[in-house]
Amino acid sequence: MEASEPPDINPPDTSWGRDLYHKSPKLSVRTDRVSEEQPPEKIVFKDKSDFKFTAAYEAYSKAFDNTESTIKGELNEVITKLHDGKMDYGLFYNTINQHIQGADKGSSYRRARIEGQRKQEYNKDERKRGRNERYRG
Repeated sequence: MEASEPPDINPPDTSWGRDLYHKSPKLSVRTDRVSEEQPPEKIVFKDKSDFKFTAAYEAYSKAFDNTESTIKGELNEVITKLHDGKMDYGLFYNTINQHIQGADKGSSYRRARIEGQRKQEYNKDERKRGRNERYRG
């Protein structure tokens, strides 16, 4: 006599377009347990055609790399909302700037003041330079 095999609790689904292992309780329990143990992973978007979103993604990436795992889920939620159009860029950057740590925290992006001359002062200096070159040269 042959040893009988135990009956299969979840027989494979043979219909087209369905995942054969989708209904397995062992796999679903295992994936739930793994997701609780691991910290959230960085979300990757393949579309790099939008410059504003690409710059925002770089800020997200920097903040994600420099924070602890408890905040990474919130950062993932923020970048997803921005990608889906549910959040504007100003609110996104306000949220991201709260989580950026290190040398960049608290620094503002100020424009450097450009020192220039008025046209009259420039012409006066050019005339003086020209006279000096004629008589010294």
